[in-house]
Amino acid sequence: MIDTDALDIESELRAEIVRLNKVVEALMNRVEHSSTQHYSDFDQFQTTIMLENLVRARTKELDAALRENEKINRALQEAEEKFHRVLDQSLVGITMIIDDRFHYVNPKFAAIFDYPVDELMTMDIMELVSDADEPTVRAAMQKALNQELAKINFVANAVRRNGQMITVEVSVSPAIDIGGKPALIAVLADISERLRSERQVQALHEQLQYQAIHDPLTGLYNRLFLNENLERELLLAERQGYEVSVVMSDLDHFKMINDCYGHQAGDAVLKAFADILKRHARASDLDCRYGGEEFFLVLPDTSLQTANERAESIRLALIAQPIAVADISIHVTASFGVATYPANGLSPVALIGAADKALYLAKDAGRNQVVAAAPPLS
Repeated sequence: MIDTDALDIESELRAEIVRLNKVVEALMNRVEHSSTQHYSDFDQFQTTIMLENLVRARTKELDAALRENEKINRALQEAEEKFHRVLDQSLVGITMIIDDRFHYVNPKFAAIFDYPVDELMTMDIMELVSDADEPTVRAAMQKALNQELAKINFVANAVRRNGQMITVEVSVSPAIDIGGKPALIAVLADISERLRSERQVQALHEQLQYQAIHDPLTGLYNRLFLNENLERELLLAERQGYEVSVVMSDLDHFKMINDCYGHQAGDAVLKAFADILKRHARASDLDCRYGGEEFFLVLPDTSLQTANERAESIRLALIAQPIAVADISIHVTASFGVATYPANGLSPVALIGAADKALYLAKDAGRNQVVAAAPPLS
């Protein structure tokens, strides 16, 4: 708005011109009245010329001041119009708050909350704030009123006219004086959609992370995860001085199951065996699908004998659980090879090789059994 001081100056200048005209008129009357008593015609003429020159000079100064003031007023009006155009076209909501009530809101602010501007001007700011976030908003406003910080930023939940909850990001400047009252200027943006997009991106990121290290059919860790983590487990075991056992297993005659009952039946068998592995795994164990019908367990801080016993319990659990596919029941067995760090290998490659060799010994011996790797000859 145009500064009231500029309007006051213009009014004063115009009043000064009127006053001077009245003074001139009074002096002229006085000269005419006095001429019959003391002044000659020449004196009257001289006095008149002096007064006119003085008044003319002062009037010229005042006219110049008026023109300059009008120029200033036009500049102020243009600046105000530009300022309002900027506010009206702003992509963020802008408001001025005095005594907890809206003193000004721009169109974007009104659009964010879906209220007419006129209606917002009759409302208290807390009518737009969720009950849960009212203490946060009041505390931020008090800091702004106390001019504690150069700028106060916070996020709060707000309520639109239709009751929809939105999340807004708010920036409040320290209070300024408007008409003798502290006023707060706040800028806010509706970040609900941005937060929603961020959550979707985060969910997708987590999904991709999960898919990168898990087998899609069974939900077990995949071979990539095994390769990345087995070496870490062995380094930790070396540092802390305990054994790490591994169990490699292979479903017996799995190709025949696929050929006789179809790949859907084969998938059902794989998932059923994976579920058994999960039930028998500790939180510290790594249960992986190694590839095809082969599976792999990493058992930290586990001796060869204990690992052998755990493999045997898994073998028996599979035998005791015929797998139902459609209207048939499939009986499945598996063979197991067990190896232990450091006795059977000091590296992931050596340890996996030892377990794989033990597995094939179990198959060669007739399948459906557990074979432990023998320590290498010294």
